[in-house]
Amino acid sequence: MTASEIESLYGSVSVAPSKASLADSHSSPPSSAQRRSAHGRGQSMASFINVADGIRRLRERTRNSDRPSSSRARSNTVLTDASLAPDGPARPTSSWHKRAASLALLSRPSSSFFSNTTSPPPPLQRPTASPTSQLGDLQAQDASAAPGAAARAAAAAQNGRLGVGRVVVIQGESKVDRDAESGIGIEVRGSADEGRRGAPDVSVVRRDPVEHLPSEISAYILSFLDHASLCKAERVSKAWNHAAVSHHVWRDVFRNEHNGAWNAAKRGSSPFDTTGRGMGRRAPDQDWKKIFGVRKELRQKWDKGNLAAAYVEGHTDCVYCVQFDDDKFITGSRDRTVRIWDIRTFRTIKVLGQPAATGSDAATGPASQDANIDAGVITVQPSCAQAPAPAASAQSSGSRGAPDTSAMYHDASILCLQFDSEILVTGSSDATCIVWSIPEDYKAVRRLQHHTHGVVDVCIDRQRIVTCSKDTTVCVWDRQTGELLRQMSGHIGPVNAIQMRGNLVVSTSGDALIKLWNLDSGRCVREFAGHTRGLACVQFSEDSRLIVSGGNDHVIRVWDANTGECIRELHGHRSLVRSLHLDSANGRVISGSYDQSVKVFDLETGALLIDFPKWTTTWILCAKADYRRIIATSQCGRTFIMDFGKFVDGVELLEDGPASRGSRRSSKPRSPTS
Repeated sequence: MTASEIESLYGSVSVAPSKASLADSHSSPPSSAQRRSAHGRGQSMASFINVADGIRRLRERTRNSDRPSSSRARSNTVLTDASLAPDGPARPTSSWHKRAASLALLSRPSSSFFSNTTSPPPPLQRPTASPTSQLGDLQAQDASAAPGAAARAAAAAQNGRLGVGRVVVIQGESKVDRDAESGIGIEVRGSADEGRRGAPDVSVVRRDPVEHLPSEISAYILSFLDHASLCKAERVSKAWNHAAVSHHVWRDVFRNEHNGAWNAAKRGSSPFDTTGRGMGRRAPDQDWKKIFGVRKELRQKWDKGNLAAAYVEGHTDCVYCVQFDDDKFITGSRDRTVRIWDIRTFRTIKVLGQPAATGSDAATGPASQDANIDAGVITVQPSCAQAPAPAASAQSSGSRGAPDTSAMYHDASILCLQFDSEILVTGSSDATCIVWSIPEDYKAVRRLQHHTHGVVDVCIDRQRIVTCSKDTTVCVWDRQTGELLRQMSGHIGPVNAIQMRGNLVVSTSGDALIKLWNLDSGRCVREFAGHTRGLACVQFSEDSRLIVSGGNDHVIRVWDANTGECIRELHGHRSLVRSLHLDSANGRVISGSYDQSVKVFDLETGALLIDFPKWTTTWILCAKADYRRIIATSQCGRTFIMDFGKFVDGVELLEDGPASRGSRRSSKPRSPTS
């Protein structure tokens, strides 16, 4: 491309001479020969200058095409003749001076041609037409500014491309904000509308899930909350309140927070799983939120030891054993009788025994309906450390006090008993057991005979009856036929207590040993040694993992059934531990002792929770418990009941009602508290 073509495309540029060139031209005027030589050189130089100038302008236009419009405008302004004019007198306008000035400019370095001027360019006004032009102004700042300005300007430009409608403000230079790389000095400001225009659409997140999801899914989600969080959820809105108060949601929350008792209540196959779990009826219209509140209040009563106590009298001698459920409790005594009591009114429902053993008042027949049901009963509400006043010495009047006149009775002390929804089995010092049919009004159906000494303890399940005796053996019987299936020997002392879980039976003896038996093989699979004196009682957890034992060394020990290791000792009694009850669902161990006290221990920590000292003047022979009561018997013939739910409003909702009991009766036996 020739100079004339470049000039026709881009035009010529007038370049002002430098001060040095002007000084040289005025100091020595050129001669005619020099002017002719210069004239020839000037023509060739002019062509060269025009070509260079065209290339420069082409490069500048290429650069400006990548910049914002405001930057291109300022770049064109910088390259005008006015911006390059030096200070001083007016410039010469002759062609020779123009050519000399061009030679002087070409002799300078290229950087000085574009950046170094004799005078700074005039200040530029920042465009306010759009945020993009403002950001372009930041990019065009002079490179000689303070360190970090270029980096912050680049960050501002980046932010401008990402967030439309934001205003970037660069703080003044200081020692604090001279962080050239992080852009800390850049502050983004914008209105709420501008922020929403740049923010992503989150309208789906802002929708109330309870209002838009199906009620079944909302209920399922809320069921994972604890009761405190669920109460807060009820106060969020009307929709949340409607979903959170659902009986299905509170049923699941109740089940989750009382998981042990709930699962135990569902497992009806184990003979020692009580129906008195305090889990309420399985009815579709059950108010589970109210049940939860009642259960919580009842737990607080246990923690504080607030209860109502009642003494019940009727037996004429020691009461060795007791079992109960939500409707009744049954006691066996040294007076050779078995009494069935109403647990709410303390009325005697029935007496099983020989006429001579039942007493003259019971032999006279049923009492009138107007009989005083409180005869022989005193009800008080003491603190946990204070025993109630002694009851009047009188026998309890019952609605059906007459004895059963069937052929089979025990002719010695009743030492043990166990019942479910179908049968009651009693063991006696006469070395026999009698099976009574509960649906047939406690009719004696068979007698089990094989032991040679008194039967001390008994347990049952759906297929078997297991008994232990002072003759040091354990016998296994067929529940339906009464046939002896197996007799297991191994203890060298009287076997004082047994308990069964599945095909395993644990036994304790006066030889201070605990043995774990397999009922299918009849073999002892493990021994537990650690007690220093004879043992009187034992409990087997519902999951078959823990064994709790007590005896004459005054110590209660908790064992790991799988390893045989003693994992915990419970101290507090000062005499023989005669009776134990393990409430695995609530984490409690209830014990009765010859030191005339009943104690409640924490299963996990071994801490003593409640102490009932000196509630009788004689030995405690048996102590059993459920979710709301402790019932204990004594050597003096009295039975005392400690009811923690007596003054809890709505406590009857926790009972396993007749509807659920009736539905279970046809499929599996109902088991009482053991």
